[in-house]
Amino acid sequence: MDLSYFTTPNPDFGAPEWVFFIAQFAVAIVGAYLSFMHSDANPVRGPALRRLGYAMAILGLLGATVGALRRSAIEPFTAPYWMTLVTVLSVLLVIYAIYYATAVYPGRLAAWEASQRGKGARSAVRVQQVQRSTPREGSAQSEKVVSNGATPRHSSGRRAARREHKRRNK
Repeated sequence: MDLSYFTTPNPDFGAPEWVFFIAQFAVAIVGAYLSFMHSDANPVRGPALRRLGYAMAILGLLGATVGALRRSAIEPFTAPYWMTLVTVLSVLLVIYAIYYATAVYPGRLAAWEASQRGKGARSAVRVQQVQRSTPREGSAQSEKVVSNGATPRHSSGRRAARREHKRRNK
């Protein structure tokens, strides 16, 4: 196996080099978008896309720099192994992104959804308990409290406070 192709400087900048150069700029732009402009409300997917964006931006800027140095015909960077190295790193990033999307992300998403289901069930039970403990309008207990002039105490928070405020202002 002759590796002289990778180590021999070649100042030519042909079609494959242009494709590499433009693709690296595109990768850098997509990475910058994912890192700094894209917002995702999902607390599992959002940070994962942000980390992928950082990796893409760094790798794209590295590739664009290598392409610009090769285009400028600066002697050590005219060797093809620089572009090969950045291409191999890009392929490794794609492989890792696919691995993360198929093996790691579903487990983290399921764990987050399970934790949210537990919180939702607890808050639903708490709301039912509060509704049972507060007197209903038109009930005897509600009329008794209103007739003696005392204000009913609500423990259900903002909604009850707003309701109480409306009652006082009528």
